[in-house]
Amino acid sequence: MRPRVLGFAAILGAITALSACTGQVAVEAQLENAEGQMTPLKELEVRALPYDRDAIFDSLKTAYSTPEPMPPDSLTSLKTAIQQANEQWTTAETAWNSARDSLRALRTKLDNTPRSSAEYRLMFRDFGDQEARERAAQRTSEAAFKRYTDLQERYTSQAQAYTLLHDQWADDAYQSVDEVIAARLKEMGSAEVADTTDSNGIARFKLKKGQWWIFARFPLVYEELYWNVPVEVTGGDPVPVMLTRETAKPRPIF
Repeated sequence: MRPRVLGFAAILGAITALSACTGQVAVEAQLENAEGQMTPLKELEVRALPYDRDAIFDSLKTAYSTPEPMPPDSLTSLKTAIQQANEQWTTAETAWNSARDSLRALRTKLDNTPRSSAEYRLMFRDFGDQEARERAAQRTSEAAFKRYTDLQERYTSQAQAYTLLHDQWADDAYQSVDEVIAARLKEMGSAEVADTTDSNGIARFKLKKGQWWIFARFPLVYEELYWNVPVEVTGGDPVPVMLTRETAKPRPIF
């Protein structure tokens, strides 16, 4: 029985030593909704990296002979114009819907009013005026929608051309990134750790003590929120990391 006791003690000691070398990180991801309330980002993939990925990509970009192609100013101008056109179309569409509702209500009153009455004749004249306003509102809405879609098509065409150019550059500039990261992990004797946020927008990591980076990205319409947050892992209470718009680096999406 004595050898078994010693074996158990050795295992217990190893577990204790391992626990002493690790710490916990609690990641909470949330964004503000349309009502201004903070809501959790569910099922967001989060990775804990024992290296700074930004530093690796920056070093490869600096070493590459050709500068990174930048998006043309016209794309930024078009994006602003699209947002304005969308607001104008939304306003025009609301006005048209309101005019149609008023026309329907007036039609219902006419249908329930004797044609021989003076009230009917007054409402009939009002109906003609309201019908003209409804048609004018429809034309305004349709014109606003056409401008909005035309701008979107122009943006899509230019964005695709730029994306193709940038992807070709990135394929060459960062072609060795996987090898660089693999060599870094081997040198450190460490590995990446991945998890997904739960229904409360929380992901928990148990990591070796030392410097880590919490990496995640979340796509929006014209941009993505990019996180590469440094964190020092210690023992004791879990280290909190907040992933919000304030802690993110917005990156354009084309």
